Amino acid sequence: MRYIGGALRYMFKNFIFIFLFALLPSYFLAMCVDFESLARLVRGFFTDGKFLFYDLFFMLSPVNARGWPFAIAAAVCVLVCMPMLLGLIEKHMRLGIRTFKGVLGRFDCNFLATLVVTVVFFACYEVWAVITAGLLYAESLLLAGYASSAVVLATLIGMVALLCYGASFILMWLPCRLLTGCGYLEALRYSNQLAVKKRGRLFLSVFLPVAVALVLDLLVVGLSALGNMNIPVLLTVELLVLLLFLYYASLMFVAYFDLTGEERLDLVAHKTV
Repeated sequence: MRYIGGALRYMFKNFIFIFLFALLPSYFLAMCVDFESLARLVRGFFTDGKFLFYDLFFMLSPVNARGWPFAIAAAVCVLVCMPMLLGLIEKHMRLGIRTFKGVLGRFDCNFLATLVVTVVFFACYEVWAVITAGLLYAESLLLAGYASSAVVLATLIGMVALLCYGASFILMWLPCRLLTGCGYLEALRYSNQLAVKKRGRLFLSVFLPVAVALVLDLLVVGLSALGNMNIPVLLTVELLVLLLFLYYASLMFVAYFDLTGEERLDLVAHKTV
């Protein structure tokens, strides 16, 4: 829980300075969600335990029949906002200076690294989404009723855990690339060398917030299916995405500074310029 607590403390303590960078990405990512597919999945979960492959895939992937234009907009916003957010967090932790001055300049420095890591993660995520949706669909064909629902839910949790375990290997890839100046493969190897020290803690720090957000997401969608509440559901999903966006941006630097032993000057200086 050490890294979770550290990332949450940093996120909420500096929320007013960093949330602006997550507003547009979280809005468009929330708009990617296919609420009709999610509602059908929730109804199937509590009835016959039968699910359609495309509903399962659309639950997992932002690239779906309804949301793909928003997915493109979200990708653009992430690639614009994330380099500046990372630059702000890096400067604050490394120098103890929390200011927007120079943030636009960090865009040029951080854009290419953010683009490479985002593309790699997105490609891996889409492959995972296809495999997971296929596995869940196959299970729903073999089983029925609550037995199908229970197995599908357990498998979904297991596959999310597997994804998060893989993500923990590249969690510090960006900080290693940006702060050391190493090449991409060298920075990835360094990230893995650091992560080996605290693999279990890093996995939990990646997995638990996703698991909580997934449960809350399905819960609000289920409530929406009982009554037409699309706007409250959209706002709830957007808030969850925004918090996760900021949490993981904070987490990667919290973990990096802890595992490298570098002093975080934001904890001792508290300077604002």
